[in-house]
Amino acid sequence: MKIVINTKYEGRLGGYLRSIPYRDEQLGRVIYPGRNTLFHAVENGVDLSIKSFKVPSLLNRIVYTFFRKGKARRSYEHAMELLRLGFLTPDPVAYMEIYRYGLLYRSYYVCLMITDANDIRWWGERSDGDAIADGVARLMAGLHTAGVFHKDFTPGNVLYDSDYRFYLVDINRMKFHETSRKKLYENFNGINEDFDSLRDLALRYAAIMGIADGERFADDRVSASRRWWKHRHKRYYRKHRIELLKDSLLDLFKR
Repeated sequence: MKIVINTKYEGRLGGYLRSIPYRDEQLGRVIYPGRNTLFHAVENGVDLSIKSFKVPSLLNRIVYTFFRKGKARRSYEHAMELLRLGFLTPDPVAYMEIYRYGLLYRSYYVCLMITDANDIRWWGERSDGDAIADGVARLMAGLHTAGVFHKDFTPGNVLYDSDYRFYLVDINRMKFHETSRKKLYENFNGINEDFDSLRDLALRYAAIMGIADGERFADDRVSASRRWWKHRHKRYYRKHRIELLKDSLLDLFKR
């Protein structure tokens, strides 16, 4: 087992953090029960977010052990790098990796919980939509200028607090030192399915970045996003149909 703890939290939380792999997923209140489970725990007066990553497939266990860093480690190291570059993300506390038969088996990432934060979903429908759009445009411009590409740049992974400070979360899939503008502009694709709001965001971004033809830039971003969402909906429709077929076959064999 490998445990890395941020030195800022060793004294106050070290014992608790080392106990996490032995708690059989009894880690606190479940706040997201998805593929990877997210827990909220309070220890010694500190609000913690604990992400328990699902057990990887055998192939990924080999990859994460010998060829690529695991998701928990990447989350921790990416958080450190983002903070070093001046971007906000919940303060990284620790990560743990558990090995079985020499291969990565379970992993956990722990960071501080931002208790007053909201995500930016459908900001165009909110009373403070302009403030959110302006903040997101500035965030994107800053990231792209620094060559930071968040591969999961979705509205649920950008949080803001009451002071309109914007935080990046779910950061295990990131690339630093990205120089391709085409690749960086992919961040517009999934950030909002309301294309009027997306166009407004692109115009704000263009103004910040000094893009001469902002109208054309915004139109291009909307067109690319429409294609992205169309592909996404088709993919999920096919996945749903496959799941229905599996259920039907299971019901047939149970009779």
